[in-house]
Amino acid sequence: MKNNIILTALPESVEIDGKQYTIRYGFREWMQWDSIIDGSGNEVEKIEKLLRFYYPIVPMEKLEEAIDKMLWFYRCGKNIEPENETRHRYQRKTTNEPAYSFEQDAPYIYAAFLDQYNIDLAVEDMHWWKFMALFESLSEDAKMSKIMYYRKASTSGMSRDRRAFINEMKKLYKIRDSSGRRMTLEDRNRKWREYVLKRQNEIG
Repeated sequence: MKNNIILTALPESVEIDGKQYTIRYGFREWMQWDSIIDGSGNEVEKIEKLLRFYYPIVPMEKLEEAIDKMLWFYRCGKNIEPENETRHRYQRKTTNEPAYSFEQDAPYIYAAFLDQYNIDLAVEDMHWWKFMALFESLSEDAKMSKIMYYRKASTSGMSRDRRAFINEMKKLYKIRDSSGRRMTLEDRNRKWREYVLKRQNEIG
C-alpha cells in the first residue's frame, strides 16, 4: 500500500537493511532542512550534520540507504527527486526563485495556521507529514499563499500596471540570499556518493 496519511500511521522510523531506525519526525526539525542545505560549510559537512540531526542513531554501515530514507522522509514519502518535485502548488515552471523559506516566512506561516486551522505552531507538536499536508492546503486568501504566488508568478502577458505591482511584491518578499546558493542535484548527488564511499572505506 502506498503511503496514505489517512489510512496508515505516520512513520516515526525508517527501515534500513531490515532494521527499524528511529528518525526525528517533528515539523520543527524538518523545517530546518533547507537552512542546513543552504547554510555554510561544504557538502560533506552538511550531509554529516543532516544525518546527525535527523537520526538519533546514525546507521553508519548503510549510509547510502540512510541518506535515501532521510530524503524520502523529507519528501513525505514521495519517491521523486527533490529538485524535480512540485514543492507547492505555486512552485510551477514560472521563475527560478523558491516559493518559500521556512526561516524567513515563519511569521506568515504561523499566522496562516492560526487563522485557517486554529493551530498555534508555537506550542503544537505535529508530525512533519501532517504539517506539510496542511501547509500545501493553505487557502489562496492566506497572506502566505499570496506571498508564494508573488515570488513564483511570471509577469509575461500582464498589463503594465499589474506587472509593476507584481514586480514590487517580488522585491518586497524576495527570499534573502536565495540565488545561486544551491548546487545542482547532479553535483550534490556526486558529492554525497563520494562521502558515502569515503566513509565505507574508513569503516571497512
